Amino acid sequence: MLSTLNPYILNYEMNLDKLFTKLVFTILLGLSGVLCEGKSAYSLPVDDAVPLVDAEYYPAVHKAFTNAKKSILCIMYMAKLDPGHTDGDEYQLVLDLINAHKRGVKVQVIFDQNVKFWEKGKKRDIIERKSEYAYDLLLRAGVPVYYDSKNRVTHSKVMVIDKYITIVGSTNWTYGALRKNHEASVMIKSRHVALAFERKLKKIDKTFAK
Repeated sequence: MLSTLNPYILNYEMNLDKLFTKLVFTILLGLSGVLCEGKSAYSLPVDDAVPLVDAEYYPAVHKAFTNAKKSILCIMYMAKLDPGHTDGDEYQLVLDLINAHKRGVKVQVIFDQNVKFWEKGKKRDIIERKSEYAYDLLLRAGVPVYYDSKNRVTHSKVMVIDKYITIVGSTNWTYGALRKNHEASVMIKSRHVALAFERKLKKIDKTFAK
Protein backbone atom coordinates (compact mmCIF):
# COMPACT_ATOMS: atom_id res chain seq x y z
CA MET A 1 0.00 0.00 0.00
CA LEU A 2 2.80 2.41 0.92
CA SER A 3 4.51 1.81 -2.43
CA THR A 4 1.49 3.21 -4.26
CA LEU A 5 1.57 6.53 -2.36
CA ASN A 6 2.96 9.63 -3.97
CA PRO A 7 6.65 9.85 -2.92
CA TYR A 8 6.23 13.58 -2.37
CA ILE A 9 3.53 12.86 0.24
CA LEU A 10 5.80 10.33 1.97
CA ASN A 11 8.66 12.81 2.03
CA TYR A 12 6.35 15.49 3.39
CA GLU A 13 5.14 13.24 6.22
CA MET A 14 8.70 12.20 7.08
CA ASN A 15 9.82 15.82 7.18
CA LEU A 16 6.82 16.69 9.35
CA ASP A 17 7.77 13.95 11.84
CA LYS A 18 11.32 15.30 11.94
CA LEU A 19 9.99 18.81 12.49
CA PHE A 20 7.88 17.68 15.46
CA THR A 21 10.87 15.85 16.94
CA LYS A 22 13.03 18.95 16.63
CA LEU A 23 10.23 21.07 18.11
CA VAL A 24 9.93 18.83 21.17
CA PHE A 25 13.66 18.74 21.87
CA THR A 26 13.97 22.49 21.32
CA ILE A 27 11.21 23.03 23.91
CA LEU A 28 12.88 20.66 26.35
CA LEU A 29 16.28 22.27 25.99
CA GLY A 30 14.77 25.71 26.47
CA LEU A 31 12.83 24.55 29.52
CA SER A 32 15.91 23.03 31.09
CA GLY A 33 17.56 26.44 31.19
CA VAL A 34 14.48 28.02 32.77
CA LEU A 35 13.97 25.27 35.30
CA CYS A 36 17.53 25.07 36.56
CA GLU A 37 17.35 28.37 38.48
CA GLY A 38 20.23 30.19 36.84
CA LYS A 39 22.57 27.23 36.54
CA SER A 40 24.08 26.30 33.20
CA ALA A 41 21.46 24.79 30.91
CA TYR A 42 21.43 21.03 30.74
CA SER A 43 18.93 18.52 29.43
CA LEU A 44 16.69 16.51 31.73
CA PRO A 45 15.97 12.83 31.05
CA VAL A 46 12.62 12.19 29.37
CA ASP A 47 10.80 8.89 28.88
CA ASP A 48 8.52 10.23 26.16
CA ALA A 49 7.42 13.51 24.58
CA VAL A 50 4.23 13.79 22.53
CA PRO A 51 3.32 16.90 20.49
CA LEU A 52 -0.30 17.96 21.06
CA VAL A 53 -1.33 20.13 18.14
CA ASP A 54 -4.82 21.60 17.73
CA ALA A 55 -7.48 18.88 18.28
CA GLU A 56 -4.93 16.48 19.79
CA TYR A 57 -4.83 18.50 23.02
CA TYR A 58 -8.24 17.87 24.57
CA PRO A 59 -8.37 14.04 24.44
CA ALA A 60 -4.82 13.79 25.79
CA VAL A 61 -5.50 16.11 28.75
CA HIS A 62 -8.90 14.56 29.42
CA LYS A 63 -7.31 11.08 29.55
CA ALA A 64 -4.44 12.26 31.76
CA PHE A 65 -6.87 13.84 34.26
CA THR A 66 -9.14 10.79 34.20
CA ASN A 67 -6.21 8.45 34.87
CA ALA A 68 -4.59 10.63 37.56
CA LYS A 69 -3.96 8.67 40.75
CA LYS A 70 -2.32 11.02 43.26
CA SER A 71 -1.97 14.65 42.23
CA ILE A 72 -2.78 17.32 39.67
CA LEU A 73 -1.23 20.79 39.71
CA CYS A 74 -2.90 23.02 37.12
CA ILE A 75 -1.80 26.56 36.27
CA MET A 76 -4.12 28.05 33.65
CA TYR A 77 -4.06 31.57 32.28
CA MET A 78 -7.65 31.39 31.05
CA ALA A 79 -10.48 28.90 31.55
CA LYS A 80 -13.43 30.68 30.02
CA LEU A 81 -16.59 28.66 30.52
CA ASP A 82 -20.08 29.32 29.23
CA PRO A 83 -22.73 28.19 31.77
CA GLY A 84 -25.08 27.59 28.84
CA HIS A 85 -22.60 25.34 27.03
CA THR A 86 -21.83 22.64 29.57
CA ASP A 87 -20.95 20.06 26.92
CA GLY A 88 -17.95 22.05 25.70
CA ASP A 89 -14.44 20.57 25.98
CA GLU A 90 -13.28 23.46 28.15
CA TYR A 91 -16.16 22.80 30.57
CA GLN A 92 -15.35 19.07 30.65
CA LEU A 93 -11.72 19.70 31.62
CA VAL A 94 -12.86 21.63 34.68
CA LEU A 95 -15.30 18.81 35.49
CA ASP A 96 -12.38 16.39 35.14
CA LEU A 97 -10.56 18.29 37.89
CA ILE A 98 -13.65 18.12 40.11
CA ASN A 99 -14.04 14.39 39.47
CA ALA A 100 -10.37 13.79 40.26
CA HIS A 101 -10.78 15.68 43.55
CA LYS A 102 -13.84 13.59 44.41
CA ARG A 103 -11.96 10.33 43.95
CA GLY A 104 -9.18 11.46 46.28
CA VAL A 105 -6.61 12.99 43.94
CA LYS A 106 -4.80 16.00 45.42
CA VAL A 107 -5.82 18.79 43.03
CA GLN A 108 -4.58 22.38 43.11
CA VAL A 109 -5.55 25.00 40.53
CA ILE A 110 -4.22 28.53 40.02
CA PHE A 111 -5.84 31.00 37.61
CA ASP A 112 -4.56 34.36 36.47
CA GLN A 113 -5.95 37.66 37.69
CA ASN A 114 -4.45 41.08 37.14
CA VAL A 115 -5.10 44.76 37.44
CA LYS A 116 -5.57 46.53 34.12
CA PHE A 117 -1.97 47.67 33.63
CA TRP A 118 -2.81 49.29 30.30
CA GLU A 119 -5.46 51.66 31.77
CA LYS A 120 -4.92 55.01 33.45
CA GLY A 121 -6.23 56.49 36.67
CA LYS A 122 -8.76 54.53 38.72
CA LYS A 123 -9.46 52.11 35.88
CA ARG A 124 -5.94 50.77 36.31
CA ASP A 125 -6.88 49.32 39.73
CA ILE A 126 -9.79 47.27 38.38
CA ILE A 127 -9.05 43.55 38.73
CA GLU A 128 -9.62 41.42 35.64
CA ARG A 129 -10.49 37.75 36.21
CA LYS A 130 -10.86 35.79 33.01
CA SER A 131 -11.76 32.46 34.67
CA GLU A 132 -14.30 33.60 37.24
CA TYR A 133 -17.01 31.03 36.49
CA ALA A 134 -14.49 28.17 36.42
CA TYR A 135 -13.05 29.40 39.73
CA ASP A 136 -16.50 29.45 41.35
CA LEU A 137 -17.36 26.01 39.96
CA LEU A 138 -14.21 24.48 41.42
CA LEU A 139 -14.59 26.32 44.72
CA ARG A 140 -18.17 25.09 45.19
CA ALA A 141 -16.96 21.53 44.58
CA GLY A 142 -14.33 21.88 47.31
CA VAL A 143 -11.33 21.90 44.97
CA PRO A 144 -8.38 23.99 46.27
CA VAL A 145 -8.42 26.83 43.72
CA TYR A 146 -6.62 30.17 43.81
CA TYR A 147 -5.79 33.29 41.86
CA ASP A 148 -2.27 34.54 41.42
CA SER A 149 -1.08 37.98 42.52
CA LYS A 150 -3.09 40.75 40.90
CA ASN A 151 0.13 42.63 40.16
CA ARG A 152 1.62 39.97 37.93
CA VAL A 153 0.29 38.12 34.91
CA THR A 154 0.54 34.32 35.05
CA HIS A 155 0.44 33.46 31.37
CA SER A 156 1.33 29.79 31.92
CA LYS A 157 -0.81 26.93 30.64
CA VAL A 158 0.76 23.95 32.36
CA MET A 159 -0.35 20.87 34.25
CA VAL A 160 1.73 18.42 36.29
CA ILE A 161 0.05 15.07 36.89
CA ASP A 162 1.21 12.43 39.39
CA LYS A 163 4.65 14.08 39.45
CA TYR A 164 5.37 12.42 36.12
CA ILE A 165 3.33 13.89 33.26
CA THR A 166 3.77 17.55 32.34
CA ILE A 167 1.54 19.18 29.72
CA VAL A 168 2.65 22.65 28.65
CA GLY A 169 2.05 24.89 25.68
CA SER A 170 -0.08 27.66 24.22
CA THR A 171 -3.55 26.19 24.78
CA ASN A 172 -6.00 28.02 27.05
CA TRP A 173 -9.25 26.38 28.11
CA THR A 174 -11.56 28.34 25.85
CA TYR A 175 -13.86 27.45 22.98
CA GLY A 176 -11.58 29.29 20.57
CA ALA A 177 -8.38 27.59 21.73
CA LEU A 178 -9.88 24.09 21.77
CA ARG A 179 -12.04 24.31 18.65
CA LYS A 180 -10.90 27.13 16.38
CA ASN A 181 -7.29 28.18 16.91
CA HIS A 182 -4.01 26.64 15.87
CA GLU A 183 -2.41 25.75 19.19
CA ALA A 184 0.75 23.79 20.05
CA SER A 185 1.49 21.99 23.30
CA VAL A 186 3.53 18.98 24.37
CA MET A 187 3.01 16.16 26.86
CA ILE A 188 6.26 15.22 28.56
CA LYS A 189 6.61 12.00 30.52
CA SER A 190 9.47 12.52 32.92
CA ARG A 191 9.67 12.58 36.69
CA HIS A 192 12.63 14.96 36.49
CA VAL A 193 10.78 17.50 34.33
CA ALA A 194 7.59 17.20 36.40
CA LEU A 195 9.38 17.82 39.70
CA ALA A 196 11.32 20.74 38.23
CA PHE A 197 8.08 22.36 37.10
CA GLU A 198 6.41 21.71 40.44
CA ARG A 199 9.23 23.40 42.33
CA LYS A 200 8.89 26.50 40.19
CA LEU A 201 5.11 26.64 39.98
CA LYS A 202 4.58 26.27 43.71
CA LYS A 203 6.41 29.58 44.17
CA ILE A 204 3.54 31.45 42.49
CA ASP A 205 1.81 33.75 44.99
CA LYS A 206 -1.69 32.42 45.69
CA THR A 207 -4.72 34.41 46.84
CA PHE A 208 -8.44 33.86 47.20
CA ALA A 209 -11.07 35.93 45.42
CA LYS A 210 -12.38 38.84 47.46
